[in-house]
Amino acid sequence: MIARALLIAAFAAIAYAALGDAVALRPPENLWPIDAAGRALAGHATHVALAFTISCWWYALVALGVVAGLAAWRFPAWRARVVFSLLTTVIAWQTSDALKNVFQRERPAYWYLHQETSFSYSSGHAMFAVVVYGLWSYYFATSTLPLRVRRIAAAACAVWGLGVIWSRLALGAHFVTDLIGGVLLAAVMLGLATAIATALAKWRAHQAAARQPA
Repeated sequence: MIARALLIAAFAAIAYAALGDAVALRPPENLWPIDAAGRALAGHATHVALAFTISCWWYALVALGVVAGLAAWRFPAWRARVVFSLLTTVIAWQTSDALKNVFQRERPAYWYLHQETSFSYSSGHAMFAVVVYGLWSYYFATSTLPLRVRRIAAAACAVWGLGVIWSRLALGAHFVTDLIGGVLLAAVMLGLATAIATALAKWRAHQAAARQPA
């Protein structure tokens, strides 16, 4: 598990850095075909897109964190998952903001409803779509909740995450390659977090076994 998680993180990190280096200084009039094609989605269903986008603004994420914390207090079996999710989200958040200042890619000029002021690569919203909604889709799908509840909750989280990614194109907030970069960064963060969490769990198990009487 640890080796596989680290391998995923390493490949994603290499792809993320390579893509960022390729698009960072590319002028707006010389976009990659995939970025030019993504512009066709801009300006459609913008108010719906804004709702998806707001769900990844900091105060919405803090509210979700509070709800998750209350759930962890009420249901101890979910505590490890909640702690993993919260820590990974906060670290990924700060990492994403820092890396934007490294690549310094300019935003699209054709924004709708809300103008973003930070740099464009990589998309923090795409990263959150995976680290928050994608992760919780996995949690629900692999939980011991009733099958019907698992399916509905997992599907709802997955669809919402996809909606967040789409919303960034609909609002003209990002290029397609920014979104790909955000997903890659999420893979890096989740891979590293999984490796660390697994190693800690194994260390704790080893320590507990060592304290057992012979």
